[in-house]
Amino acid sequence: MPFNRLQPILIASLLPLLVFTWFSRDYIGQIDFWLLWLVAMTLVGLPLVFAEIGLAHRSGTSPLVGLPILTREADVSTVWRGFGWLTIVLLLAVVGHLLASSGEIIHPLVSNIALPALLAIMVLIVIGLSFIKHLAGWLAVGFAVAALVVNVMQGGFVAWQMTATSLTEWAGAVVLALVCVGAGTGLYWHARTHQMLTMNTTATDQVRESASRYVLPVWSFQLLAGALIAITLSPNSAMAAVLNGLAMLAGAAYLLHILTHQVSLRWQQQQFNFLALVVLAVLSLALAMVPTAWLNQLIIVISLVTAVWLAVFAGWQMKISHLRKSLNFSSEGLYNLWRIAVRIIVPLAVILAMVGWVLGLAK
Repeated sequence: MPFNRLQPILIASLLPLLVFTWFSRDYIGQIDFWLLWLVAMTLVGLPLVFAEIGLAHRSGTSPLVGLPILTREADVSTVWRGFGWLTIVLLLAVVGHLLASSGEIIHPLVSNIALPALLAIMVLIVIGLSFIKHLAGWLAVGFAVAALVVNVMQGGFVAWQMTATSLTEWAGAVVLALVCVGAGTGLYWHARTHQMLTMNTTATDQVRESASRYVLPVWSFQLLAGALIAITLSPNSAMAAVLNGLAMLAGAAYLLHILTHQVSLRWQQQQFNFLALVVLAVLSLALAMVPTAWLNQLIIVISLVTAVWLAVFAGWQMKISHLRKSLNFSSEGLYNLWRIAVRIIVPLAVILAMVGWVLGLAK
């Protein structure tokens, strides 16, 4: 029970600790970039987390199952249900990247085993770890924090400097903010509805509680975890690298558990389906064979697309009265501010990030 209630905090800590380094290596110690990241966390990340929680409160179930309910209530095209499957694809890409990155770290230690064979063995380990559910996530956080401590003890902290700001940096800051808050992954949507079921409450009961009481603590943990990564260097010792690799392996197991749970609910209305687990594990293995540089770009593209999709669906397609009740802000003014942010500011910020990303590729 306590682990279920702490699941949102677990996700808030896990995502930055595991995946930040994929997108922040080029910006270590750059003051202007991390200031942009704070802006993106506030203007893009925070409204999207509110949007996910509002949809979770309204649907009362996971994204794949809840979106058909929401589209029927809002009387909009069934195309918007595609967001649920996009979250699955994005999470699969993250799991594949975690496996590939962990394999790159561990392979030199067992160089007599071919990398594809090692990845296959790691997938079997991940399948096994997925059965301990939330404990795999906490194990990942423990390994990641240990890696940070070792890294600081052996390498110290980052030397900060101010650099020139560019649209490409804004793209990186937005992507990092989206990764940090898990926007487009449906993780907080899933965690919130799972928490509601664990506490034996319904969506109707939850709308009486302000979404801020849930969102702001989670967002604060995301900022804290992101700040910890920002002030430390990338793993620069063998021990820190191995601990980081083990964290990625355990994190992949936890995310595989969440994926299996969501897909099982959609397929057969049950919490676990072994066939779904095997299929998702095989897809993750296939993605792990792809070069990590390509996976980076794939995750960036899907993250940007799902962020816009979520913002437009929550801001323009959902009925105003439905989300107002679901979010239950303390005042109408706060709700209007959120609505302006999710309808206008978030899409524009993400479109600018897309332009910056394309410019970065062109260089």
